[in-house]
Amino acid sequence: MARFTRALHLSGLTTDKQSLLSGFLGQLPDHVASRLAKAVEVDRLIGGTGLPHDEILRALRPQLREAPEPERVPTPQRFFCAPFEDLLIDTERTVKQKGRIARSSIDPVWNWLARDLMPQRHGELTEYIRDAIVAGREADIEYKLADLWSESSAALKAALADDKHRNFAARKLGGIAIAEDAAEMALLLGGAKIVSEVRARLPKPIANLGDNDIAYVRDVSDRLSLADADLAPYIALVVMGRLERPWEALRLAAAISRKSNDVVLSSTDMGIVGELLFNDLDDYATKIKAVRPVDFDCQALLSNLAAFSELSSGMVKELSIRRDGKWGQRLAKDRGTVSQVMEGLVERAPKEIVAALPPYKFGPPKSQRPVDLSRPSDPERVARGMRYAQLLVHSRPFAVAAAFNAKLNDISDEIATVLRSHAEDVLRELRSAPRETRTHAEAHLAVTLNLCELVLGEEEADFLRRRARVAAA
Repeated sequence: MARFTRALHLSGLTTDKQSLLSGFLGQLPDHVASRLAKAVEVDRLIGGTGLPHDEILRALRPQLREAPEPERVPTPQRFFCAPFEDLLIDTERTVKQKGRIARSSIDPVWNWLARDLMPQRHGELTEYIRDAIVAGREADIEYKLADLWSESSAALKAALADDKHRNFAARKLGGIAIAEDAAEMALLLGGAKIVSEVRARLPKPIANLGDNDIAYVRDVSDRLSLADADLAPYIALVVMGRLERPWEALRLAAAISRKSNDVVLSSTDMGIVGELLFNDLDDYATKIKAVRPVDFDCQALLSNLAAFSELSSGMVKELSIRRDGKWGQRLAKDRGTVSQVMEGLVERAPKEIVAALPPYKFGPPKSQRPVDLSRPSDPERVARGMRYAQLLVHSRPFAVAAAFNAKLNDISDEIATVLRSHAEDVLRELRSAPRETRTHAEAHLAVTLNLCELVLGEEEADFLRRRARVAAA
């Protein structure tokens, strides 16, 4: 703790001290992390210099994302981000996606404005907004924010006016993707007034996008298409970022473009909505394809499978996607990829689950051979068998959408038969197990019953446990 305290009071942290800081803060409960983040932000807001604010907040960021509605202190930078907040993403990326702004691009662009593009004006505006936040003068905050947004937009647009300027900006900011993010920030900052109206009219999260909401957004987009054609498509993306079910934005895009056919819609400005959704779908499919059968993370696989199934089903529901169109072909390709991976894992499941069970003794035909309860179970085989059993059971809700339902049904029936037979054999041998092998026998029984509970259900497993107690007695 003393080392941590000393690290906090150093303005420039070494790599080792940053690791120490992250390790300590990563152990804090979520509610404590939220309170600490708020205290650090208040200290930074009032001009405190004794703490490494950015390093602490960076270390706390993973926990703050998990905390339910963490209470954050408003800052000039956070207000600055409001017009493009709904386009921000946290995930790492290899290339820039139009309509997606990396959260990691905020600091470079903010610092570029403060140091190079408009240093004096940036300092005046942020200082005024900071004082208004501390004093609770909301009207003053809104007044100066409008200036900050419009002047920042103008400065960024001038600094990114052509390819030559963008290449220079890329070197200054740390990459072309950040420079392209800055260009989108400039566009949305310039339209901050209308974006703010849309955000106020459709507060986050939007549980269901109703007809009146769609009519309102279509009217805004129609007006913008005449006044600022570049900004118009981004209104739909702002709304999409506020939806609990992002695929509903396809219905919005179809209404705005007056195109109900995905082949035609994909070639309009509103096609960007579908492109972003398909990029997400491709990403889930890629993660599923990268799964290693030997040591896959079952929870991560199920999470990606659930997200893929929910998104693909929602997209098909919202928009009739033709098989011969660009989007239809992408959907078929992704579903084919996921189906192939999942069928391969499901086919492998019987082998891995049987390997986790106690083996049969060598000698007479298998139908007459007893199970061998004298040797200890293999922890790696048991862990792998449990992983495959969990996959079989918990992937069922997504099997139809991911097109491996038939294979899953066949293999599940096969596994159920094997487990029932094996459980009977284990119970029979348990009755006559010598005292010296009793520990191994009970461990094998526990593995067998745990697998039965997963695959056959709790009721059948409880019945087997009652019989096992009788056998053991």
